[in-house]
Amino acid sequence: MISRLLRTLNLLLATLILGTILVVTVLYFWLNRDLPRLPEDLQHINLSLPTEIYSADGERVKILGGRRPIVLEDISPFFTKAILAVEDARFYHHSGIDRRGLMRALWINLRKKRITQGGSTITQQLSKNLFFSFERNWVRKIKELLIAFQLEVTFNKDQILEAYCNQIYFGSGAYGVEEAARVYFRKRARDLTLLQAALLASLPNSPNNANPFSHYERAMQRTEYVLNRMVSENFITVDEKERALQSDVGVVPLSVKSDPNLYFANQVLEQIRKDYGKEFVHFGGLKIFTTLDTRYQERASKSVRNHLEVLDGRVVQEPGTSPLQAALVAIENKSGAVRAMLGGRDYSRSQFNRAVSNNRLPGSSFKPFAYFTAMEELGYSPATVVKDEPLTIDIPGSEPWSPQNFDEEFAGNVILKKALMKSINIISAKLVHEIGPEKVIRTARQFGIKSPLGKNLSLGLGTSGVSPYEMASAYSVIANLGIYNEPYLIQYIEDFYGNRLYEHYYQGVQQFLPDALYPLLNMMQGVIDEGTGRAVRRMGFRHPAGGKTGTTNNFKDAWFNGFTKDISVSVWVGFDNNNPMLSKSGKGLTGSSAALPIWVFFMQKVLEGKSPVNFFVPEQIKFATVDAQTGYLADEFSTETLQVAVKEDVDLSPPATLYEEEGLDEAEPFLDTVESSQDSLSPEERNAVSDP
Repeated sequence: MISRLLRTLNLLLATLILGTILVVTVLYFWLNRDLPRLPEDLQHINLSLPTEIYSADGERVKILGGRRPIVLEDISPFFTKAILAVEDARFYHHSGIDRRGLMRALWINLRKKRITQGGSTITQQLSKNLFFSFERNWVRKIKELLIAFQLEVTFNKDQILEAYCNQIYFGSGAYGVEEAARVYFRKRARDLTLLQAALLASLPNSPNNANPFSHYERAMQRTEYVLNRMVSENFITVDEKERALQSDVGVVPLSVKSDPNLYFANQVLEQIRKDYGKEFVHFGGLKIFTTLDTRYQERASKSVRNHLEVLDGRVVQEPGTSPLQAALVAIENKSGAVRAMLGGRDYSRSQFNRAVSNNRLPGSSFKPFAYFTAMEELGYSPATVVKDEPLTIDIPGSEPWSPQNFDEEFAGNVILKKALMKSINIISAKLVHEIGPEKVIRTARQFGIKSPLGKNLSLGLGTSGVSPYEMASAYSVIANLGIYNEPYLIQYIEDFYGNRLYEHYYQGVQQFLPDALYPLLNMMQGVIDEGTGRAVRRMGFRHPAGGKTGTTNNFKDAWFNGFTKDISVSVWVGFDNNNPMLSKSGKGLTGSSAALPIWVFFMQKVLEGKSPVNFFVPEQIKFATVDAQTGYLADEFSTETLQVAVKEDVDLSPPATLYEEEGLDEAEPFLDTVESSQDSLSPEERNAVSDP
C-alpha cells in the first residue's frame, strides 16, 4: 500500500516537473524573439547611453547616468562584501534565482500583509536595469528571469558583480561605485574604508531617503544595518564592525552647480520616478523633452535675484538664518505647459523646491475663489453692494472670530468689485460665512487647487497652504475664461532608439461658462489698474492683465499672482523659517512690495517686443459705470464710480422709489452710462488681438 502510494507520488512529481519544463520551454521560445542579445563583454553594458533632459527650446539641461566603469579589482573588497551582504548574500551559490531568499521574502511579505522585502538577486536586478521596458507585468518578470539565466550561463560571477557595481544608482547623481566614492568621499572606490563602503552599500535600496547629505542620521542607521548584515554573513567580525562605527565616515560637502534649470529638471525626475519607477530614469538611456523655456527660467532667476538683493538691504534678518527666499512658476494658459519653475534664489545653496511645496499660506490671493463662489451661489455680481463693518462671528465650540482689515478701517457700503480691488478682509469673511467653506473648497478644486484646505471661515483669507505651482494653474483658469488645462512638465519621452514611449496630449476642460467667469477676470483687472496691485502700472507694465496680491499675518508670506491672455505667473517671497519680513523701520513687506516687482520684472522681459493682447469678452457681457457705494448706474451725484462687467440680465437701474425720494425723473438720463457688449463695441474691437 505504501509502496503504491510512493509510486503515485513520484509519478505526480515527475509529471509536475515535466509540465514545468514544458511550460518554461514554450515560454522561452515564445519570448525568445523579443529578448535582447547579450554583448560579448559586459563592459559594453557599463557604457550604456545616459538619460538626457531637454528644454522646449532645445537646450540639454541635465544628464543622468554618466558612469566611470572600473574593473572588480579596483573596487574595495569592503564594498563588494557589503553589497553582497545587503543585496544578495548567496550570490556565489545560486544560478540567477535564489530560491531560499525568494521563499523567505514571500513568507515575510505574507506575514506582514504587504511587500516589505524583495527576492531579486543581483543578477535579476542587473537584468531588470539593463534591458527591458518599464511596464510592470508578468511578461516582463519572465523576461527578466530568462535574461538572468542567460547572464549566469554566459558570464562568470565576478563579471556579473562587476557590471552591477558599475550600474547601480547611489543618489546625488552618482551612477556606479567609482562615481559614488568620488561624490560622497572624494576618493577612489579602491580606497573606501569599511564604514564608507557600508554607507555606499546602503544607498541603492533608498538613494534619496537615506542620503547622507540630506538625512545623515537615517543614513548612519542604514549603514549600521549593513554592518550587522556583514557580521551575520561572516564577512567581518564584531570587533571590525565596532571599530568601523567609531571611525569618521568622512562625507564631504556636496558640490552643487548654481543652475536654476535644475529646479525644473529635478521635478521632472521626481514625477517620472513616481509614475514609472526609478529604473525608468536611471537605466533607460532616455531622452526626456520638457516644456521648460530656458529663456523664461533665466529671466525668472535674474528677476528673483535682483529684487531679493534689494530687499536684503531693507529686511531685518536674524544672524545665522537662511536668507530671504522666493519661488516663481509660469504657465502657458492655452496648454498648461509649465514654461518656468524657480524653486529658490540659488540652487547651489538650497535645492528645496519652494515652487511645488504647499506649506505656505496664500493670504488674500485666495480671495478670488471665495468671490466667484458667492457670485455663482448667491447670484452676486461685481456691482452687488456689501457692507464693510466690524464683524464678530460665533463659532460653536470655539471663541468668537473677529476678522480685521489690513488697515484696521471700515469702508461701509462698497460694491463687490471695489472690495476685491481693495482686498477687504471683512467682506471675504462675510462671503465665506454666508456660502459656507465647503462650497469655496469645491470651487477651488475646480480651479485645480489640490492641496488640503481647511473647512473654516478664515479660508477666504488664505489660511490653508498651497503652492505657487497650484496658484499659477488656478489663475490660468481665470485667464482662459473657465477652461482648466492640467499643468504639465513633460512633452514626450524617447528611448535610445528614438521610439516615442510617452507623449502628452492636452485637452482642456470647460469648468465654468465664459460669461460666468469674465466678471471675476474684469474685477482682477481692476486690482492691477486701481487696486492693491496698481504698482504694476506704476512700474510701466502696459499689457492687459489681471491679478491679486497676498500678504499673511505678521508678514510671513508675500504673494503676487497675475496673468495676461497668454501666460499666468505666481510669485511667492518669504523666509523658510516663517520669520516675519520686517524692514528696519518696523514696516512689514507685503505682496505689493515684495512679490509684485518680481512679477513685473519677469513679465516685462518675457513680453518684451510683443504687442498687447486683449482678453476675449463673451457676447453675454455688458459694461457699465456704476456708483461704487450703491451699485446703481452712476449719475451726477456719484462721488466715486467704477466700471463693472456683468451679465446682460443684471439690472443696474435704481428702483423708482429712489428717484421719487430725490425728486428725480426716471432713470433714462443715466442709461447712456451702460456700454452694451453688442452696441458699443464691434466684434473686432471687443476681441482685438495683436500679433506678438
